[in-house]
Amino acid sequence: MNKKLLLLATSACVLTALVPASVVFAACELSQRQPETQQLAQGDTAVAVSEILPKLKGKTQVPIFIPSSIPISQKLYYQSTAKADSYTISMEYTADCRGAGACSFGEIRGQKGGEFSTKIEGVTKTLKNVQLAGVKGVFHNGCGAYCTASIEWKNQGFFYTIAIKNGGEADVIKMANSAIQAGKR
Repeated sequence: MNKKLLLLATSACVLTALVPASVVFAACELSQRQPETQQLAQGDTAVAVSEILPKLKGKTQVPIFIPSSIPISQKLYYQSTAKADSYTISMEYTADCRGAGACSFGEIRGQKGGEFSTKIEGVTKTLKNVQLAGVKGVFHNGCGAYCTASIEWKNQGFFYTIAIKNGGEADVIKMANSAIQAGKR
């Protein structure tokens, strides 16, 4: 993959990244949207559950919830880590992103224990209770260098979070409902 160092500057977006230009332009476009009212994409992409599960099963005691689809019409790459009491799945635009910068899309996390967010952080702040597929959830959106929309929920003593960069409330609720409805993997 041919990569170029880009400095992209407009009145609303400045990004420096060692990633394909299409990723930088997509990230910039998303960062200019209003965080709560816009959705990421018109299409859905299936999550590579069969690729992710073998990296987590047997390495964590946390029941694994993974959405069946993600509201974006672009291929994503998945990196996962697991400990006995937690797991994290990073969703990235490039295979070698390592979870940072413009190439990061978001994360799916599960852990033993945990509490709902009660503190509002970031420049644009939203924290509110929402109803998910049969459970209570908490939606948070905070903006700094970029906006992060996240949704949290609990299931039988375990705490789950889905967070995506420059997404909206509808995006993370759709992902959480998809994970909950798919059930433990």
